[in-house]
Amino acid sequence: MFVGAFIGSNLRYVEGLLFTANNGFPWGTVIANLSGALFLPFLIHYLQDRYKLSSQVILSLSTGLLGSYTTFSTFTADAYKLFQTGNWNYLILYLLLTIIGGFLCALIGNYWAASRAFLDFARRQS
Repeated sequence: MFVGAFIGSNLRYVEGLLFTANNGFPWGTVIANLSGALFLPFLIHYLQDRYKLSSQVILSLSTGLLGSYTTFSTFTADAYKLFQTGNWNYLILYLLLTIIGGFLCALIGNYWAASRAFLDFARRQS
């Protein structure tokens, strides 16, 4: 699991460097959390079933890699920084993007996994 955590935390760090905004909006954290919310359901509901991955592999990928890649502590720190500086428009946008956007990405990830599973099933039947 530590290998996944090592990879995820380094991906997160690089992403933070790539998506640094001069205006103070934490795009790196938003992108990390939304993409993690998209890929976690896909990982759990499709890849695990499709490739019969062991529980250790799933744990390494979900808790290790995606758990260290996404970050609730950075989300709250960024939100507090926007609050503290009185950047209300960015704070509201950040909260909405992260919370509602994360939920929508999780729904899309579940839909993506279900549609892939259906396509695989249909191919096996023909």
